[in-house]
Amino acid sequence: MLEPAPADVVLAAQALTPLAAVPDQDPRWEQPAVPTLWPADRALQHITDALLYYAGHVARRADRRLSPLRTESFAPPSELLDNVLTAAYMLTGLLRDLGTGRAWHPSGQADAAGWTGMAVTEILVHGHDTATALSVALPLPAQVCARTVARVFPWMPTGAVAGTGAGMVAADQLLLAVTGRVHLDGLASDPDWWWQSAPLSEWDGQPRRRTARSSHQPA
Repeated sequence: MLEPAPADVVLAAQALTPLAAVPDQDPRWEQPAVPTLWPADRALQHITDALLYYAGHVARRADRRLSPLRTESFAPPSELLDNVLTAAYMLTGLLRDLGTGRAWHPSGQADAAGWTGMAVTEILVHGHDTATALSVALPLPAQVCARTVARVFPWMPTGAVAGTGAGMVAADQLLLAVTGRVHLDGLASDPDWWWQSAPLSEWDGQPRRRTARSSHQPA
């Protein structure tokens, strides 16, 4: 399995295009993006906040936590959705420039593939939350999901899950399951899931778990 490439961030953002079918004035944008407590439009804003948080750390080759960039936009949903794509392109360029370098994230000293996997998770998982709130079908890009799961959730099975009775499990379902969005029989869910953001050569073989949560930290 190839590692995630920076272009995967843009591919993930482009996958949210179906959300544009819902007009700005549609009351569904006020529906909760479960499991978060945010309305659907705020979930989109969170994606941009997360990507900008990542971009700041990558751009500065951070060795510690930096203050997050805050957009605090009150833009209509169509503009919030476009902001996600803009932020995705910005982060993609910075990740290409990062090369073999690293930058600090609460989950570890992340390399470009780790940052990419975390960004894809933010986009697709919160995009899924938003689509569910809006009652919009949102297919997730299969290969992008597969690369993401293999890289930042390496303890997840890549084939059949015992007890599902369904044979092979799609990568998008694994991504949604590890982040607590769907339930798969035979696969335990951890509310404190976390990323393996440092290179896989440094992974200790155990599922990563978040030990502390910051109010300023996108997740």
